[in-house]
Amino acid sequence: MKIMATATKPTTKVLIVEDELVSANALSDGLTDLGYKIVEIVDSSNDAIASIQRQAPDVVLMDIKLRGKNSGILAAHEIQKITTVPIIYLTAFSDPDTLEQALSTSPYGYLTKPLRYAEVNMSIILALNKYQENQILKEALQKEQELHQLKSRLLAMTSHEFSTPMSVIRLLIWKLQNFEEQLTKESRAKNLASIQSAIKDINWLLEEVRFISCSETGKFPFHPEEVDVITYCQQLVDSFQTEDNIRKCRIKFQGNGKYSRLKVDKKLLWHIVMNLVSNAIKYSYDGGTVNVEINCEKNKLVLKINDHGIGMPMEYLNNLFLPFLRADNVGNIKGLGMGLYIVKQSVEAHQGKIAVESEVNVGTKFTVVLPSAS
Repeated sequence: MKIMATATKPTTKVLIVEDELVSANALSDGLTDLGYKIVEIVDSSNDAIASIQRQAPDVVLMDIKLRGKNSGILAAHEIQKITTVPIIYLTAFSDPDTLEQALSTSPYGYLTKPLRYAEVNMSIILALNKYQENQILKEALQKEQELHQLKSRLLAMTSHEFSTPMSVIRLLIWKLQNFEEQLTKESRAKNLASIQSAIKDINWLLEEVRFISCSETGKFPFHPEEVDVITYCQQLVDSFQTEDNIRKCRIKFQGNGKYSRLKVDKKLLWHIVMNLVSNAIKYSYDGGTVNVEINCEKNKLVLKINDHGIGMPMEYLNNLFLPFLRADNVGNIKGLGMGLYIVKQSVEAHQGKIAVESEVNVGTKFTVVLPSAS
C-alpha cells in the first residue's frame, strides 16, 4: 500500500512517447484514472528530448517505433546524456535483436503490446522505486568519494603544516643542547616558550585531523551532557591569555543569563569556541579587541564573537564553511582552512545555527545559536 501511494501521487509526471495517437490517448486516459499526471504526448525523438527539457517528467513511457529516423532506443541514448529519468519501453517488438539493443540503454522496464494498464502501473511503481534506490546509492557513493578526497587532502596539508613547528622544535632543542652556557636565563626561557607554542600548534593540528577522521559518514558524533556553559566557555577563552595574544589584542569575555547549565556536546562546544576565538585573534590587528559574549537562556545558548580585524571579502561569505577555503587577504597567517568547516559541522550536530557578518578592514562577527539537547 505504501508503494502504491507513492507511485500514484498527482505529482508523479509521465511523458508518453508514442507514434500511434489513438493508443497514446487511451494510455493517457488510463493512467490519468490511476492518478498520474500526463505532462505531454509526443511521437518523435526530438520532441521527446524537447519535452523532457521543458517538463522534467518523473518517468518516460517510450515506444520503440517512432516518427522520424530515430527509434525509441536511439532517443533513450540521447535522453540519457541530459537526464537520468527512468525509461520504460512499451513496444510490439519482442525479438532478441530489439531486446538486446533496448537493454543497452538500461531501461527500467520493457512491456509488450497490447498493454494492460495494471501492468503499466506496476512497472511505473517498480521503476520509480528502483530509481529512488539508485539515487540514494549514487549520493552515498558520491559522499564517500568526497569524504575520501577530503581526508586525503587533509592528510597532505597537515603533513605540510607539521613541518614548520617540527622544524622550530628541532632547531631550538639543538640550540639549547649546544649553546646552553652562552644563553642567558631569559633566552632559555624564551626558547622553551617557543617550543611549547610549537607543540601546542602540533596538538591543535592533531585534534583537527582526529576530529574530521572520527566519522566515516562525514557527520560528527553527538554526545550531549549537562554543562555549565558560561564557566566552561570562560575557561576556554582564558586559555588564550598567553603573552603573545595579550600583546596582540585584548580578549573581553561577558557571560549573561541565569540558566547557565545546558545539555550540549562538550567536545563540539570546545571546537566551536576554540576555532572562532583563535581566528578572531589571528585576523585581528595589533592592539585590537576581541569580544566574546555568551547569553545563556533556558533552552539555548547564543555565542557572539566579534573582532575588529582584516575582515573577509564579500565573495567568500557564501562558501565560507567549505573545507580548505581561505580568503586572499589572509597573507602568511598559518592555518589549514578547516576551522570553520569543523565549526559548521559542530553547530549542525546540535541542530543549531551560525551566522556571520564581515567587512574588509572593519572586522568579523560570528553568532552561534545552540539549542539545549532534549
